[in-house]
Amino acid sequence: MTDAPKYLRTADRLRAAIGEGRYRQGDRLPGEDALAKELGVSAGTAVRALELLKLDGTVEGRRGSGVYVQSVTPSRRVGPSHCAGASWAAARIWPADAAPSFDVDQVSTTTTPPPPAVAALFGLEPEEKVLRSDCRLLAAGRPVRLVSLYLPQEVAAGTSVDRPDAGPADIRAILAEAGRPAVHVRQEIRARAPYSGDAARLAIPVGRLVLDEFRVYFDVHRQVVGVEQTIMDSASHVLENECDL
Repeated sequence: MTDAPKYLRTADRLRAAIGEGRYRQGDRLPGEDALAKELGVSAGTAVRALELLKLDGTVEGRRGSGVYVQSVTPSRRVGPSHCAGASWAAARIWPADAAPSFDVDQVSTTTTPPPPAVAALFGLEPEEKVLRSDCRLLAAGRPVRLVSLYLPQEVAAGTSVDRPDAGPADIRAILAEAGRPAVHVRQEIRARAPYSGDAARLAIPVGRLVLDEFRVYFDVHRQVVGVEQTIMDSASHVLENECDL
């Protein structure tokens, strides 16, 4: 589209150059002036094009070093074939041959009042507390996901997550350990602007959106027994679902 602003067309040209392998994963791009000359545009146009590519995760800026082609391949998260009747409990979230390798840090377990939306799901009064488990996942050293689990105290009591030095928790494993296995889950995913804490912990540039995944787990009595919230860098994830029609 020749009517598109020049910086958008310049961003398209840069994406194409990266897609064709002219600049490979981890390569440093030319400086702004050199890139502008190479593309035949003004320095201002080149800068605006690079900012777009930073927002969608095609490139990343490194302070004092320059701009590089993204060095982290987006994680592909594959959901179950729920359209075909398969249950979440029996489905793999990650295919066995594509499971990414994550490092984990910022692990913490606290007893605290939950956010209002979680308190309402559990039917708690404003000051009542739940067990909260938090961690951050990193791919190739780069933070890509924040995970928070919320469990009623009577469910979490005596499980492996119910101690100050507990490691990262798998909510379904914890619920099974507690004798309250989840048999149904409701999932909501939306794109939103990151809160200041999200942006800082994920180290994402201003303007990039996050994916906010909210899962509510139910036991056999349809009682809410756990809530899991995952905040994902939108440039680092692909969410995929497949089903028969």
